[in-house]
Amino acid sequence: MKELLAHIEATIGAGKATISADDNNIVAIVKETIRSGKRASFYLSTQQANSIRAWYWTPARVKASGIKVISSDEKSKIQSELGIENIESFRCTRTECVCGHIYGAFEFLQQGIREHGADTVKSVFELKNSTFLQSNPTFVLVCPNCQQLLGGGIEYDCDRYGGCCYPDPE
Repeated sequence: MKELLAHIEATIGAGKATISADDNNIVAIVKETIRSGKRASFYLSTQQANSIRAWYWTPARVKASGIKVISSDEKSKIQSELGIENIESFRCTRTECVCGHIYGAFEFLQQGIREHGADTVKSVFELKNSTFLQSNPTFVLVCPNCQQLLGGGIEYDCDRYGGCCYPDPE
């Protein structure tokens, strides 16, 4: 327990918060944060993340977003060129740049590595006891082909990388 408290103390000392509550209360907090449009990052238990996914990814939302599991070719490219493993369940939306380039999972993870470093991105996919989820993130997507800023956002989800969630557009 002393080690756990030391980690919590270090997290709080870095200006971050730690919340402890039962699963129902944590899930309610995450849902309300998503609905509100406020930005926050959560490290959730697998059970909590699965509850959020079941609530968030309704068949209607999946259809409206266009989110899809990445192809085996894109998965191989991510693994061989970016060195990211554990992406079997990764799915995301795709957007097309005016230059014709399709921005998908590879480009998203490549940009993440440029902005945050390879170790940071890889660490998220190596989580074993938690899932990282972002509520209402603000991404500035940049086409790697022409450096054009792409409008809109990208939605993604994975077993260990809970992805991102936005308020219901309806």
